[in-house]
Amino acid sequence: MADAADPSPLPERRPASLGGWVFAGLVVLAVIWLMRPRAPRFLRVPGGGAAPVWEFADPTGHRVSATNFAGKIVILNFWATWCPPCLRELPELAAFHLAHATEGVSVIGASIDEPSTKALEKFLSKSPPPYPVLIADSVARDAFGGVSQIPETWIISRAGRVIARYLGPINRDELERTVAPLLGIH
Repeated sequence: MADAADPSPLPERRPASLGGWVFAGLVVLAVIWLMRPRAPRFLRVPGGGAAPVWEFADPTGHRVSATNFAGKIVILNFWATWCPPCLRELPELAAFHLAHATEGVSVIGASIDEPSTKALEKFLSKSPPPYPVLIADSVARDAFGGVSQIPETWIISRAGRVIARYLGPINRDELERTVAPLLGIH
């Protein structure tokens, strides 16, 4: 039995290791990242200038150009059947199109499914959107600066001016905010 007047010495303290501090720092950063406010997953690039002159083919090979939509507000959405963010935004685009088609607003899906259109044709046979889907070949994409990221959405005014360009999946709220002034809604 140990003597009460003679306590055992305290265990020797080791200096904290650098690895422990790094781990703790990573945990703190992860918590901060998880608790950050959720921003939209798109980037708005301001517009300006005339919209590119374009011509795409529909799935049957019929040529469709910007002149077919003269005087309309055009929401031109570059997408692909193999792109999950593109597929997630399709209901937003469809709802927006259905809400504004009678107001002179046209949503156009510009598919970059190339060189074969079989995947697009299969997709359209199962779940066609309520707006036209055209095929944006490399020449058509080049007219829009190459379309380096999809989804990519261009908002074009009735006068053929680029109002905005969105990189990443857009939502209906943002479309409403952007198009409202073009419709005279403030």
